[in-house]
Amino acid sequence: MFNILGILLALIISSAGRGSGTLVGWESIAAVAGGTLAVLFFYYSVSSHLVDRWQLIQLRQMALPTDPSPRVRAEINIEREVLLRRLPLFRMGVDALILGLFIAQVFVFGWTDFVADTLRIPMYLDVLPNLAPYFLMLGASWVGQYRIQRHIRADESRPLRYLMFQARANLLTILPIALIYTVYWVVISWVPHAKELRNSFEFLEIAVQLVLVILISLFVPLVIRLVVPGGPMPDGRLRRRLETFAKDRGLRVSQIMVWRTGSRHFATAFVIGLVSPFRYVFFTDALLKRMSEDEIVAVFAHEMGHVHHRHLWWLLAFILSFTVVMLGLDAGLEQFVPGGPFDFIAMGALLAYGYFAFGYISRRFERQADAYAAEHTSPEHISSVLLRLGMENPTAMKRHGWRHFSLERRVREIILHNSRPEVRPVFRMELVKGIAVTVLVTLAATAALVLPVRDDVVSGLATFSLSQFHIARESNASPERLDELRLKTLDRSQAMAQLRPDYEASAYWYEGQVQILTGHETDAFERMAAFARRQRASAKSEAERAEWERWEAFASASEQAARRARDNNTSFDHELTLELQRHGRG
Repeated sequence: MFNILGILLALIISSAGRGSGTLVGWESIAAVAGGTLAVLFFYYSVSSHLVDRWQLIQLRQMALPTDPSPRVRAEINIEREVLLRRLPLFRMGVDALILGLFIAQVFVFGWTDFVADTLRIPMYLDVLPNLAPYFLMLGASWVGQYRIQRHIRADESRPLRYLMFQARANLLTILPIALIYTVYWVVISWVPHAKELRNSFEFLEIAVQLVLVILISLFVPLVIRLVVPGGPMPDGRLRRRLETFAKDRGLRVSQIMVWRTGSRHFATAFVIGLVSPFRYVFFTDALLKRMSEDEIVAVFAHEMGHVHHRHLWWLLAFILSFTVVMLGLDAGLEQFVPGGPFDFIAMGALLAYGYFAFGYISRRFERQADAYAAEHTSPEHISSVLLRLGMENPTAMKRHGWRHFSLERRVREIILHNSRPEVRPVFRMELVKGIAVTVLVTLAATAALVLPVRDDVVSGLATFSLSQFHIARESNASPERLDELRLKTLDRSQAMAQLRPDYEASAYWYEGQVQILTGHETDAFERMAAFARRQRASAKSEAERAEWERWEAFASASEQAARRARDNNTSFDHELTLELQRHGRG
């Protein structure tokens, strides 16, 4: 249902595959259509096989004599249990198939390039179009999943209602991400100098996006409330009990909502909202129908446990931590082992960190919320809720999830927490250790970012000054303004030249542009070419020598372009493009 991990992996795949497509065009559309049909037919055939086996088991059970032997009954029960346990594995296999096909659609058939170059959808507004093939294949898999739910899980939902429910549930996952990128696109498009700042500072874009993540996280629950079908819980004894429970414990909730799923199996509840004016607790209609009033209060207490312990804020902090670790890992690789297979190893390490660290902490957050519910209602009520959920799906009793322990373990730990006070410090220490490891990893990544951020600030200031110079020149600014920007660019370029050899070459390039375009003679481009020749002579590999050779040729082309742009009063970028094309380097 909530396919969070799959969607996050699809986002990473679509981002990493930008610009790497081999076949871009009608082949991209054909690949998307082929992948969708492949998932549809594969999962439909698998679901048919599973349904046939289930019906055969049911017939064998019905055909048993009045007093069958224990061995025969046990064999049938074991076969039934094995089939139920395999259902999640089949689902995971299909999810892996979908991701594999999506990788091919992006890296081979260039779907993200097709979205950008053919459909011409602006960057940052392309989140949903880029993920369209993934969601189409996911939707195709729901057809087979519905047959399993219908015939094995005995779900009485109608097909269209089931598909709409799945679509809404996954929309809840991608909606905040799409909203963040949309707001960022608005900022880039309408805020003065935003594009120049983004192009100048590598880390500024990430910092702005993280700020947007925090700000939008405050308001996105309101959007989710509008998307989820349903409404506020009707006034009555139950609602008043829930409101009183929260008020007595100093916890504020904006609204208690009922999510009308139309499914009698999807029994759950969740809380969203970092701040109380936009904090909502959702109960599905199935949960309200199946649980007693005391059990519903226990479920509400569990959600209030998340609020009391500020778990939502901790999860937001983990998102920020994951971003810092990703940047730190990338910076460390670029500094010590650029390129090669280490990039793939780093990506695997990053995903492992996110998966295991987030899962480890989330499972213990759930344990902490269970303990809060047991303390503020009763251990029997919250345990009864978990047991009821397990009776509906026996395989879930022993199955651990990414973010939850098994129902059986949760019930056992509720009992331990209540009857054995000495285990409480042990549980608390597990959570502290998980958070401590996350903090240490984040601090190590932050340390790895100190020098790259310093370099980015120094070089970014020079690049921003240069871009402002070109904008002022092309808008016929006064000579005084141009001279002011020229001097600022020269000062900042000199600071940039002290960072690294490649920055020194860039500093000569910046100096040559502003000097020649304002009528000052300079040998900056000659120094840039001489520097490139020295670096090429000391290069340790053929690829490095070729790179510095390109720098030398680029210096000559840039000088010619700057002089023509000055003489013809044209754009330097335009003249540079023409010059590179003349020499076959465009």
